[in-house]
Amino acid sequence: MTRRTTIKDIAEECGVSLSTVSLVLNDNPRISKATREKVLATVARHGYEPNVHARGLASKSSRTVSVVVPQLQHVFADVYFGEIVSGIYDYATESRYKILLDVANLRYVQTREYMNILKSKRADGMLVVGATLEDNYLRAFEDEPYPFMLINSYFPDSPVNFVAADYVDSARQAADHLLQLGHRKMALVGGTNLSSCNDFLQAFTERCLTAGMSAEDLPYEEAQFTEEHGVAAAERVLDLHPEVTAIICANDRLAVGALRALHQRGVSVPDDMSVMGLDDLPQANFTTPGLTTVHHQLFHMGRRACQQLIDMFRGRTRSCQEFLPTRLIERESTGLPRS
Repeated sequence: MTRRTTIKDIAEECGVSLSTVSLVLNDNPRISKATREKVLATVARHGYEPNVHARGLASKSSRTVSVVVPQLQHVFADVYFGEIVSGIYDYATESRYKILLDVANLRYVQTREYMNILKSKRADGMLVVGATLEDNYLRAFEDEPYPFMLINSYFPDSPVNFVAADYVDSARQAADHLLQLGHRKMALVGGTNLSSCNDFLQAFTERCLTAGMSAEDLPYEEAQFTEEHGVAAAERVLDLHPEVTAIICANDRLAVGALRALHQRGVSVPDDMSVMGLDDLPQANFTTPGLTTVHHQLFHMGRRACQQLIDMFRGRTRSCQEFLPTRLIERESTGLPRS
């Protein structure tokens, strides 16, 4: 009976270590082209087929996905993060993986825990939700082989993997909706430390300028993404830009705050002011009036990112930079501009 070729046989014949053969078989980019070709040629010549169970032991797979969220007040009670993490958990458990949940606080960043988790094999890969353009420490993954992915954010001109909503298309849908209603004086509310928000603001502005509006017709109020900042931003719009007939917020929480501020000032929505949000969180359907917004597939986004990451573990894909489609949800908070 012919003895079955083992990974040790392949390593000895090629004059390399067992780990090098394993890395080649897992399509790891750290291995040189010459070594890769030599190992693969030997594998093909012997008709070697890896033992799946043995490969799992050799790689010391933890069958764990690291999930990192930002250090925000009550972050685990935030519906936005809850929807995304629920999607991650759904796919991870379906694939028989566990999740390791961390908060990116100062200690986590300073001790490089994000890298230590992967180097020590406590997790096979990492998903980061809510990264901003200021989180430059994550750019370390541009030069590291570990499976890593951002969710609903990205670094421009970077190879770092991500799955995100298509904020450019969201902006076009939002702008077209308000332009078709007849609005020509619109205030934008959002933050500039997120690539996704910058995409939205730029695309919305370009759409309006193409329609004949001027930059002066589009005042901008910078705000953090909370209801409290939505209240303050809407109050500034009312005080500084009384000509505005619509307020467009870069997430639903800001829009909920704007609705509250307008109600407190006795401004009727949508008769005196239209209001729009982004994300389509569950609460958007229960505001008074119901909030017009753009639906972002947050639960599916979490599932999709987890799927792509696990596919990287399994060698099915090496990179992913994907924008998910969005759709306008028209409710009662937008209408014709006041005369």
